This record gives sequence, C-alpha cells and structure tokens, in this order.
Amino acid sequence: MRLIGFGDWVNKFFIKYGELFLCIMNSRWETAGEEVGYIISLFKKHGINKDAKILDLGCGNGRISINLALKGYRVTGIDISPLYIEDALKKARDYGVEDKVEFFVGDARKLKEVIGDRRFDTILMYWTTILGYYDEETDRNILRQCRDVVGDKGYLFILNTASRDRIAFISSFIPGPEYFNDLGDMVMVEKPVFDPVKSVLNNKWVFYRKDGKNLVYVDELEFTLRLYSLHEIVSMAKEAGWTFIEAYSSLKTLSPYRPVLGGHNIVFKAVS
Repeated sequence: MRLIGFGDWVNKFFIKYGELFLCIMNSRWETAGEEVGYIISLFKKHGINKDAKILDLGCGNGRISINLALKGYRVTGIDISPLYIEDALKKARDYGVEDKVEFFVGDARKLKEVIGDRRFDTILMYWTTILGYYDEETDRNILRQCRDVVGDKGYLFILNTASRDRIAFISSFIPGPEYFNDLGDMVMVEKPVFDPVKSVLNNKWVFYRKDGKNLVYVDELEFTLRLYSLHEIVSMAKEAGWTFIEAYSSLKTLSPYRPVLGGHNIVFKAVS
C-alpha cells in the first residue's frame, strides 16, 4: 500500500505511481467529446470563440485539450506529470492536432515560471484538478498567478469539480460508501471518507487487474483532498483578482447552482 498524506501526495500520486491514475484517465476518453461539447456551449455563452488562447491547467493526458483542439480551439495544456504530458503529446499526434495544441510539464504553483511570457484569454480547471491538492494559501496563490497570466477581460472556468456541500450531504446518508470503477483491463474500488471538521475527503483507491472472472490485487493509493463550498472558492478568487460571474449545478444543462444537486461549475472574469 502507498500511503499518501495531505499536502505531499501529488508527486507520489501523479508521478511516482502515475501509471495507475493514467488508467483512470484513459477510461474517460470515451466521454471526452461529449464533455467538451458542454464546455464549448459554456464558452459560447460567455463570448469565448475559437480565436481565444486557452490554458488547460492540470490537463492530465490531454483528453479535454485535444478534443477542444479537434473543434478548432487553440489550447496549451500543463500538468505536473511527465508521464501524462508524454501521453498527451502522443495522442495529439495520433489525432492530428499538433498545430492546435501544445503541452508542457509544469507545477501549477509555479505557473508564471512555467509559461514565461505567454498570456491567455481563458483558463480552464476541469475535473477536480489542482484546487484542494495543497492548502488554502497555496490555492489562493495559484488563483493569483492565473489572474496574472490573463488579460483584463480574461476568464477562469472551474468546472466539474467536487463540492463540499454535495459530498457532505451524500456522506450523511451513505457512510463509508464504496464505488467500483471499470477501467477496461483493470478495476478500481474507491473508498471515500469525508471529514466534516477539516472539510477534507480521505480517499483510498484500490486497483485490481482482471484475470478472467477473477480480480488480482495490484496496488492501492490513499490521498486527502480539501473540499470547498461555493462561497469559499468565490472568496479566494475575489482575493486573487477575479470577479464571480455565474455558477451551475450541471454543466450539461447549465442549470443554476443549487447545493448538493451537483458539483462546482463556476465562471470568473478578471477584475480590471
């Protein structure tokens, strides 16, 4: 078992044992085109067209970046994992979008150092990425750096992100749930436990390899993720130079945000 504590799990989870999470990301490529369709609808609602320079922060192996590129958008993807960026570059070649998308290995905590003099019109954080990985001050600093690398009319989208309110609600009715995720050749069993005092999700992921009708134990990872309520994210973003525009419970329907009905889908605009 690889035990990973709060604040130090990122390198171990995404780099040292990154091949395990790569299995999960690859299993989600089937729905990537549909998810990107919802993102594009949201972009259009806020006037973001294909000329916009988009930063996909915490891009993983590129399933959102590449599918946006397939629709004509120009995207830069950054992820802390060399393994994921290597796979993203390969997939960009396979999908024929090398001219629309670029990928870099980089730590979001050093965003300005990673991108140099590049500037963006839109920043995207998708699928519970980056925020909550470290601590609140680190998250504020990341949001400040995001503000620094967009223009005065730039946007920040925090989408498909776990909500403290929803997780707390579910954990009140289903204590100690287990979720089974079919990853093709593997199965991952997720065992989340919510701590309401610290507002953190302590999670264990156990991986098994399929062997006929049997499952063979491979490995397991534990991590701790800080979960935020909507008002907490809005407050941190405001301190970092962003103004709140809108929040939705469903990215698919763009229905207005209602606690416990969905995760966070939040739109911010840079304060001039």
